[in-house]
Amino acid sequence: MKKLAFLPVAALVGILFLQANPKPEADTFHAMQPEAPALPAEVKAIVQQKCYGCHNPQSKNEKGKAKLDWDALEAAKKSKSLATMGKIKETLEEGTMPPARFLESNPDKKLTAEEAATLLQWTTGKKK
Repeated sequence: MKKLAFLPVAALVGILFLQANPKPEADTFHAMQPEAPALPAEVKAIVQQKCYGCHNPQSKNEKGKAKLDWDALEAAKKSKSLATMGKIKETLEEGTMPPARFLESNPDKKLTAEEAATLLQWTTGKKK
């Protein structure tokens, strides 16, 4: 009988505990998820002009879109996007994008020194 006397007290403590620690709502949960850094306007312009043709989900270039999909990068969580930005940085430093074979028929897609520097600054997180 004494055990049952504590039941209402335990229930009251449980209710108070749940009210003090509510579950996060869906919007709150998504707000807590780290997001990828947004592409600055100058970076987005370069990407659209020079990179996006091969590196997008609708591209016919299977190898290009498998290596980098700019749409997926913008939608990725922060940790994944930072890893991808590291790979982009390496590629920029090596000077292997766009590939020489592609540039033979598309010389207008070659990155200028200024464009490469802008992209490189973005990948390192440095501001101008």
